[in-house]
Amino acid sequence: MRSLPLFLEEDGFRAVHACWIDASLDRLKALTGNGVLTEEQLIRAADRNEADEIFILAEQITKGPEQRLPEGWSFTDKDGTERDQVRLQWWNAAARTWRDIAISVPSVEDLPDEDLPETLSAQTYPATARPVFFGHYWLSGDPVLQAQNALCLDYSAGKEGPLVTYELYPGEVSLSPERICMHETPS
Repeated sequence: MRSLPLFLEEDGFRAVHACWIDASLDRLKALTGNGVLTEEQLIRAADRNEADEIFILAEQITKGPEQRLPEGWSFTDKDGTERDQVRLQWWNAAARTWRDIAISVPSVEDLPDEDLPETLSAQTYPATARPVFFGHYWLSGDPVLQAQNALCLDYSAGKEGPLVTYELYPGEVSLSPERICMHETPS
């Protein structure tokens, strides 16, 4: 962790653990220069009690954004815990409602079928941005594109799911499902 960046940004693609939100990454670049945390920043990024700016930024890009549901709304998660915040499909620029943008909710029917606040819609990954690859979400089933320029590579390889890769061609701006590759995890 001491020498690895929290994100990669190349001419043809981006990579991040869980979430790419331009404003957060721009601020992190300003604080670190290259995405690599100093020892002091690494300590601050791990200190939940301080809620330092570095902690907030690192948590967002390594866990993904969450948003409180409108007043009076909640859902029960897979473990039976009642929650009033949802994880967001930050890559879904087409999302217009809470049901469209939520991820990791057992039943989106438990969420409001209401328009998202404009400020939330503005935080999604632009459809015109270079491709971004990410993990974190422990998806299952056959790998699919999350958007034309966004692909989650985490299909639960740690729990006997496949390792997922993508064959990226130079200059490619729109990803193709045909170039998603699955590999068996070693026993």
